[in-house]
Amino acid sequence: MIRTAGIAGLGALGILFGQKLSEALGRENVYVLADGERIDRYRKDGVYSNGKRCDFTYVEAEDAPVVDLLIYATKYYSLEEAVKSTAGACGKDTVVISLLNGVSSEGLIEEFLHPAHLLYCVAQGMDATRDGNRLSYSKAGCLVFGERDNRHSESVKDLKELCGRAGIACEVPEDILHRQWSKWMLNVGANQTCAAYSTGYRGIQKGGERREEFLAAMREAMAVANAEGIALTERELEDWTNLIDTLSPDGEPSMRQDTKAGRKTEVDLFGRLVCELGRKHGIATPQNDIFQQML
Repeated sequence: MIRTAGIAGLGALGILFGQKLSEALGRENVYVLADGERIDRYRKDGVYSNGKRCDFTYVEAEDAPVVDLLIYATKYYSLEEAVKSTAGACGKDTVVISLLNGVSSEGLIEEFLHPAHLLYCVAQGMDATRDGNRLSYSKAGCLVFGERDNRHSESVKDLKELCGRAGIACEVPEDILHRQWSKWMLNVGANQTCAAYSTGYRGIQKGGERREEFLAAMREAMAVANAEGIALTERELEDWTNLIDTLSPDGEPSMRQDTKAGRKTEVDLFGRLVCELGRKHGIATPQNDIFQQML
């Protein structure tokens, strides 16, 4: 049973799930792991979820106790530093998950942390928006997770049980790697198009040039995923596109929120990876080449 948790990163997902876990496990059993400067700022300015101040327990990363569940919710460009600084929180029985976008974070965590119980994870379906230290959302979405080989291990069962206690919707799919790459395909299209052209979902929900670029970027991601042995299909692309069309036109994906706030983007996870895999397999990626240059 998972009784304690540590969270590295207080972006939208870190706040959202951190608050839910604190309410379920008790604030004294959920630690937000950060450096001293960030902790001072969090304590002074507060962190808010849907207008409510979060009563988090802050611990300097290097001083973190070993926890039952270690969650990484940073941006990708901060992940290596976060993993190295929080290594002491990972014991032999610690379950580790990443809430990051893309398909690269688990490999980096394995390389630097070597956890015995690393689950692959996708966070999806939430409409969370962070403005500074304030998070707002109407849909909390769900966590999709599993072992790389899709076995129903004790770690999977423990995390599923915790989600039930915390009121977090979750799913254990038949093939977690396929689900990760499928979501990545969507992010390659939606995140980059909205960020490159300073638009919310409205810009890719209607016909026209932006919509075509959104679809082209996804199809290039599909092609390189297939070359990597992940069988993505046009049906999946159509399903994701239909989902985008149901979202609030004024909503914005995370990369657009980053460009609006002047933050560094995660283009390495999206366009750059598509282009690298394209070169590896001899597949042209003109739309992602453009997005990589723009972003």
